Amino acid sequence: MKNKKGSRRNRNKSAPVMVVDRFTTLPDGILLNILDRLNTPDAVRTCLLSKRTLHLPRMLSHFRIALLSFAPDPDYITFKDTIVMNAAVADATDNVLNFRAKDIPLRQLSICFYLKYYDCLTIGKAVARAMATHKLDSAEFRILTDYKLHYYTFDGLHNNGKRLMTFFGACTDAFAGLTRLYLQNLRLAETDIPNIIATCKRLESLRMFMCQTEGTVLQLQVEHQRLVELDICHGCLKLVKLNSLPKLERLVFYSWRHPQEPLYFGNVPQLSSLSLTNVGLRWHNLIRLSQFLSNVTSIRDLHLNFESERIWVQPECPKLLAPVLKNLQVLTLDDLPEGCDIAWTRFFLEAAPFLKELCITVWDHWCNIVTDKVEREEEGYCDKTNVQWESSSPDGFRHCNLVKLTIYGFQPDDNFLGYIRHIMETAVNIEEISLYDRKVEDCCEELDPKIKVAPSKYPQTVEEQELLRKQITEGLVMASPHVINFRS
Repeated sequence: MKNKKGSRRNRNKSAPVMVVDRFTTLPDGILLNILDRLNTPDAVRTCLLSKRTLHLPRMLSHFRIALLSFAPDPDYITFKDTIVMNAAVADATDNVLNFRAKDIPLRQLSICFYLKYYDCLTIGKAVARAMATHKLDSAEFRILTDYKLHYYTFDGLHNNGKRLMTFFGACTDAFAGLTRLYLQNLRLAETDIPNIIATCKRLESLRMFMCQTEGTVLQLQVEHQRLVELDICHGCLKLVKLNSLPKLERLVFYSWRHPQEPLYFGNVPQLSSLSLTNVGLRWHNLIRLSQFLSNVTSIRDLHLNFESERIWVQPECPKLLAPVLKNLQVLTLDDLPEGCDIAWTRFFLEAAPFLKELCITVWDHWCNIVTDKVEREEEGYCDKTNVQWESSSPDGFRHCNLVKLTIYGFQPDDNFLGYIRHIMETAVNIEEISLYDRKVEDCCEELDPKIKVAPSKYPQTVEEQELLRKQITEGLVMASPHVINFRS
């Protein structure tokens, strides 16, 4: 018996181990569903691992390709790398799109590439042929100008602009089918951007970073029947006129240098999300939202970022402001300067009866703040001052819809404690108040030793936090300390 058992064990040890590849045994439909969720180069590499899946790259309905898919070291990219990576993107685009199965619909396409003419031409022609065969649900170009995003000279921006328009002129069929377009670091003729927008008839999202126009007018007039999202960052424009954008829902505008309001709102009936970011300088006019947004009454989500400098909105009485904020539900006020009174932000509360969420960030981001006194004076920066404001609402004013207040940069001083007490008195249905310490970014760890940052007094222990809860709610009849949460 022992010999038999021993021989049986020996036979089991010597028997071949069958490794079952569960992935390749799945039906093609499920495999394609999985592969379509990957970047296309990764999907193709996966298919090359087995003879069973070699035919699947020709059947993919989603084509997504990015430069980093071919980066030798994603954390360190040299100029030589960009040439090799871009050529790889162009070759992969040409090969996959030209040799895919013609009877399989191509539904989504997204390509990120550098603005190098011959590679662009290869990509543009391949995409145009694919668009002629398939009606894509979405098609995106992310056109980068270099591996460095900033610090272009006027000549560099101008040369980038010429390269883009040459590419655009050679591949208008490809641009005509785009639904999303990202451009950066360009200086273009006054009519170039309107011509691109007019050609991209299916365009739903347009994002532009440091895209400038030549001439003295410095205006951009935008009209489009399908555009849903518009993002303009560092455009150096005096005015952007949104003449007719009947489907526009989201607008982001980052940085303006000229004194007057940077935007004109024409026909934008569906605009519901607006984000404005700017460093308020001495010559900037204060923006009166009642006038600035007089043609826009559909805003539900408003985001204002002050970049730790001067507050550039003018507090207004509810009667003037209520017509434009009557639908506002979410308000985000970012990077208010530290050490300044935040009571002025309550004018939004008085003018927006349906506001549900209010988020305030108080933060001096020293990495971006100009600290040299001479430079601040020359560049037009302002000293810190409190915004003058007095409530025009009657005593006993109540807000019935605010349910959530979030504060980043909370400090246990009269400024914050008094503000929270007032909110708890006013917002009768408040459910959650979340208080966070100051923001800490990686870039802030190596500050100039000359910059003296006051240490945070944020409560760290449970005992300190409980004491503050009692201090905030003391004497408030309907206030519950349990709605106050200290977050790490």
